[in-house]
Amino acid sequence: MTQQLQLPLAAALLSALSGSLWAESAAYLELDPVVVTATRTAQPLSQAASSISVVKAKDIEETVPQTFTDTLLDIPNVDVESSSSVMFSRIRIRGSEPNQITYLVDGLRQDDTTAAGNQFIGIFIDPELLKQVEVKRGGGSSLYGNGGIGGTLSVTTKSAADFLAGTDKNYGVKVKTGYASDTKEWQKSAYVFGRHDIWDVLVGVNRRDSGNVKNSSGRRIDNNSDAEYTSVIAKVSALPTDEMAFSLAYNFDEAQDEWGRQDRWFYKNKQNRITGKWDFNSGPLLNLSAAVQYVDSTFSFDSGIKKAQNNFDSIGGNLQNTFEFSAAGQHALTVGGDIYKKSQSGVEADSSGHWVNAPSRPDSDAVDAGLFIQDQYAITDYLALTPVLRWNYYKRESNTGFASVSDSKFTPGLTLTVKPAKPVSLWASVNTGYRPPILDELYFSMVWPGTHTVVVPNPDLKPEKSLNYEAGSSFKADGVFGSDDHLFAKAVFFYDDVKDFIAPKGWFEPTTPPTVYYSSQNVGHVVRKGIELSGTYAAGQFSTSVSYGLLHAVDKETNERMNGITPQSANLKLAYAFPAQAINVWYRAHWSKGGESSVEDRATGKNLHFSSFLTHSLGAEWSPKVADLAKLQAGIAVVNLFDKEYRMLNGSYGSGRGIRLWLSAQF
Repeated sequence: MTQQLQLPLAAALLSALSGSLWAESAAYLELDPVVVTATRTAQPLSQAASSISVVKAKDIEETVPQTFTDTLLDIPNVDVESSSSVMFSRIRIRGSEPNQITYLVDGLRQDDTTAAGNQFIGIFIDPELLKQVEVKRGGGSSLYGNGGIGGTLSVTTKSAADFLAGTDKNYGVKVKTGYASDTKEWQKSAYVFGRHDIWDVLVGVNRRDSGNVKNSSGRRIDNNSDAEYTSVIAKVSALPTDEMAFSLAYNFDEAQDEWGRQDRWFYKNKQNRITGKWDFNSGPLLNLSAAVQYVDSTFSFDSGIKKAQNNFDSIGGNLQNTFEFSAAGQHALTVGGDIYKKSQSGVEADSSGHWVNAPSRPDSDAVDAGLFIQDQYAITDYLALTPVLRWNYYKRESNTGFASVSDSKFTPGLTLTVKPAKPVSLWASVNTGYRPPILDELYFSMVWPGTHTVVVPNPDLKPEKSLNYEAGSSFKADGVFGSDDHLFAKAVFFYDDVKDFIAPKGWFEPTTPPTVYYSSQNVGHVVRKGIELSGTYAAGQFSTSVSYGLLHAVDKETNERMNGITPQSANLKLAYAFPAQAINVWYRAHWSKGGESSVEDRATGKNLHFSSFLTHSLGAEWSPKVADLAKLQAGIAVVNLFDKEYRMLNGSYGSGRGIRLWLSAQF
């Protein structure tokens, strides 16, 4: 039987290996990266029976992204908003809302910290720290718990082993600087790392400072913008025995945006995250992993009209074990559970400038927990069945008189995989999803300049529910057209049925000043269906990748197509390496089909129609060899090469033409 890869332990083992073996392993993973989001156990992407896209560290470095969402721009059926802003970034998978996605950092869930307030949602992390990003499209709560009915987005952060890969050194220092003309951003970073005996240590800091942004409207926004972002990472890993690995990490992130020519608007978010992981693998029946996390974050807002501060903290963890055994076939039975508790509180300034409790964000707590069991059952070499079942529980309560809410539900799933021939894999799956209201949907605050804003809590919100069907096929082969080429292709059809959508609803009363009311309500029933195609091909020094997404989302209560969702998109990447010159060059194209946007025409009240657009980007990377003194790298990327003017259907703008440069040295 093919043993399941135990990813954390495997990574720790690799960190202790020699430089030559590291280079060989890295080359293999580049062709077929290891993913975990499909089954919670590590497996090559080519074997994952799910619609997953992977963004590797090399891809991230090439395009010089300004924010985390900037790394997702070339993934089909994934839409982003405000990719140039850390504070206002939003992610949508297959037309889902941002809070319908499960966000994971190093395998641990991150808080959904807003529904409709002036605050980011999802992952708060700098792209400079990322080793790999996995995007699993399609819903289901069986593996990762409450939420995730739109998909799962998982990131893995770097360790010392990633900086030392391909070298024979055991310690080093790396410094890097870069500039992006489209955001006027200067980026500086420094890392110290090393490995000795059983230990692997990394400490690093990254800083970004940017100004007025030139976006795809064709002009630079003249709003006297000033944005700052500082991120710090400290990670210690150890491999005390061949069976055991553990790590402890600390991340600090602080971002602030400020703009306005006269009245200044100020947003600031600060987050501390501490994580610990432990893995023990002593045989087929004991593949144990445990992880814990504590997160503390503070969000501040000052518009000149209203000043507020929201505080969030959470603690949680997960535990799982995989049993591998034979019984009428081969089994990899994974059993586990997780629990997370989150607390929130808020204050705002009164008319005299004193801090008082925010009435629309009372002190409140949330608990999300669950138990799951999954069996990756290989009946034969050609047929496999993977059933999964999870028990979900949630509780929301406030200590200021609002009603408490709690419930539980079972969410099953099933995947059938057939391999009629060695290079071909076919699968079909059905998964159920369950997303209870988060604290911000029960108790949240809104600011609308020039009005009196009142938020009406709704303790009667029902959880969102989803049913996800997928059918797909993949093909992976070597030596297709030549002895040294590699081909991988995947096709997926999906059908998502989501009920009891939770959304903020507003209504207006013509008082003095005008009063705007907001409340979270269950508003409808949406069906989303479509296809996702992807393929990669590499031969010698040449490589190419293509992807395509088709998405049709319908409101079943009105039978009207949902606006603001990209109906079709396609991506192309071409790359070529010149080893003698130590130069890699690449070209990327992105196409999005136009349609009805989510932006209303103020004169008519109708939604505006935005045109299709095609953008081009190209770049190069140079890695000259300077004996054993240093490892130098320099890169250039020109995004939106022809300065195409466009607007995405969700209302946001992309990047205008920008030249992004970077230079690094590792000693």
